[in-house]
This record gives sequence, C-alpha cells and structure tokens, in this order.
Amino acid sequence: MKLAKHTLLNLLGLGAPLLLALFSIPALIQGLGAERFGLLTLVWAATSYFGLFDLGLGRALTQQLAVLLDRRDESGVGPLCATALLLMAAFGAVAGLAMIALAPWGVDLLKAVPDRSEVIGACVVMGLSLPFIVVTAGLRGMLEACHAFEALNAVRLPMGLWTFAAPWGVLHWHGPDLLAITIALALGRLLGCVVHGWLAWRALPQLRGRLAWQVQWLSPLLKSGGWLTVSSIVSPFMGYVDRFLIGALLSAAAVAYYATPQELVTKLWIVPGALTAVLFPTFAAQVARRDAAAWALYDRAVRWLLVLLLPITLALGLFASPLLTLWIGADFARHSAPILQVFAVGILINCLAHVPLTWLHGAGRFRAPALLHCAELPLFLAALWLLTVHWGLMGAALAWLGRMVVDAAALFWLCGQARRASV
Repeated sequence: MKLAKHTLLNLLGLGAPLLLALFSIPALIQGLGAERFGLLTLVWAATSYFGLFDLGLGRALTQQLAVLLDRRDESGVGPLCATALLLMAAFGAVAGLAMIALAPWGVDLLKAVPDRSEVIGACVVMGLSLPFIVVTAGLRGMLEACHAFEALNAVRLPMGLWTFAAPWGVLHWHGPDLLAITIALALGRLLGCVVHGWLAWRALPQLRGRLAWQVQWLSPLLKSGGWLTVSSIVSPFMGYVDRFLIGALLSAAAVAYYATPQELVTKLWIVPGALTAVLFPTFAAQVARRDAAAWALYDRAVRWLLVLLLPITLALGLFASPLLTLWIGADFARHSAPILQVFAVGILINCLAHVPLTWLHGAGRFRAPALLHCAELPLFLAALWLLTVHWGLMGAALAWLGRMVVDAAALFWLCGQARRASV
C-alpha cells in the first residue's frame, strides 16, 4: 500500500505540470517563434545535461543512505549527506563554468540563430544556477531515501509548474526575450534548492549535530558514483545530442519540429520515474538483506508499467496527426506527426527498461549499465549522423528508436543473468 501511495504522490508531483504544458507550449511556440522555441529547448537540454555532472553522487547518496537507514545506523547519516552535498556543490560549480565557457562555441554551431548574444546570455544565466541544480538533486535523493515523498512532492509540484509558467509569464508581460525567460527559470531553481534543503533537514533528524565532512565516505561514494558518472555523462549526452545535431545539420526550426513530439512522449517518463523513485531505495535495502522479495517486486513493476503505458503509447501512435493538429496546428503536425509515431514506440520500450536499470543500481551493480552506455555511444552517434544526413528528422528519430531497443534488451538480459545466479 505504501509503495502505491508514494508512487501516486510522485505521479501527481510530476504529472500535474504537464497539464500546464499542454496549454503553455503552443503559446510559447506562437509567441517565441519556431526558432526561439527551438533554442529554448536546447537551453533546457544543455542545463539538464550539465546538471548531471555530479559524478553520480546523487544516486549513490540515495543508495548508501537507504542502506544506512534500513540498518538504523544514525551516526553515519550526517557525515554521509554532508560529504556528498559538498562534493556535489563543487562539481556543480565546475559544470556551470564549463557551460558558460562552451556557450559561444556551442551557439556558433547552430544555424539560423536570431540573436547570438541573447542565447549566450541565457546559457550564462543557467550556468550560474547549475551548482544549485546539482545540490537540489542530492537533497531530493535524501528525501527519497527516507521515503519522504509527501514533502518531496509538495515542492516538486510548484517547481514543475514554474518550468512552464515562467516562460509563459515572461512572454506575456515582457515579450519574446530568451534571456529574461532563463533568469526567471534560474530564480525558480534557486528557491527550489533552498526549500529542498529545509525539507531534508526536517525529514532527517539524524542530521542535527552530525553534519561533518568525513574522508572515510569518499571511497564508498566515489566507488559507487564512479561508474554512475560514466552513465550520468554518456546517457544524457545520447539523450540530447540528437537535437544539437539537427540544429547543426538542419536548422533551429527543425529542432522545434523534432523536440516538441519528443518532449511530449518523454513526459511519459513520469510514470516509470514515479515508480522507480520508490523502488530504488526499496531495492537497495532488500538486496542488502538478500531478500528474495526484490524479484517479485521487479516482476510486478514491469507488468504495471506495461498495463499503464501500452494504451497511451498506442493512442499516440495511431492519432499522432490529429493530436498535434488540435494541440499546435496543421502545419506543425505535418512535420512532426511521423516523428511522434516513432517516438511512441520507443518510449514504451524505454519506460519498461527503467525497472531493470533501477534494480541494477539498487543492487550496487553500476558497472554493467555504464559499460553498456559506453558501447552504445559510438554506434548511436554513427547511426544518428548517417540517418539524419540521408533522411532528415525521420532518420534521427529512427536512430533514437534503435538505441531504445538495444538498451532495453541489454538491461533485461543483465537482470536475467543476475536472477539466475541468485537462484
């Protein structure tokens, strides 16, 4: 019951902002134009990618903290959290500086940019906010480890709403200014970091009087986070590189035609995300105790996701054109509907793959998924380049679909091997 309750809370916190997105995205496309909206999606993508430069410490912190709490080892909670958050703040600052330094070069790679200085300014603002974004991920992981999902979603919901409300508000009151939009988004992330910190302090009384840097935690954190670092860099890179390649090979407007249906289908990640956020600390504790119930929970999770997502993805594929026409317009649908159909297939496969990935991470088996992502990277880049050059947006979408199939098949195989070994 608690698993279902926490999953529903996560769905509410992650899903409610999507209702606002349904209304705000068409207004943003119309108000900003296809070029500026495409650039806004690239700024979002770059911020999300650089925000994952935490050396895997966010997920490692959740796993280590879940095990400590399950063992009732209160003395280690404060030093573990303090050491991890300080490291994450430092890595976030480095990532922010890297984003700022690379902004001019990245913008110059794009075609048909309406205002170069505006886009660079937006990247600088988001770069300055990255330390707070990275630390927020660590604080969120602390709340997940102690199953404080009520508190977590109390702040996740307004932050999710702000992601779409802020650009719409700036567009309405100030005009199509990408720099002003990113300033509003950055201020929201800063406030969100502060609130997450306050909630974590309330949820974990074990922190009081025990916050201290301890070198002894560096080894387990960095050992767990080392392979996660590889995944944290390679996997998001594969998730966003297609947009930048389309911008470089085609145009910023083409990015909008591609990114909009991609953003639509990837919002379905809230379903496995809501579930696996609860499963991850549970798997970590169960595997540490060698509890066979972990595999029964694994099977139920895969079945739940399939039952929930198959009707949705089937509807997206069958009614892609009328849905996009109703949502945005007939001209936009003409470009994006075939792309949406490909994405609908890929997202179902990818959502199911969240379960084996979560089990592997919960069990502390970070190496195999990281090596898998490294093997996928050159193959995906080659396929993406060749297919985009020859078939444009559809080629890029097919390369994305191929990656989803290979990734899911490999993750399920790895969990199958681990399951047979545990019998």
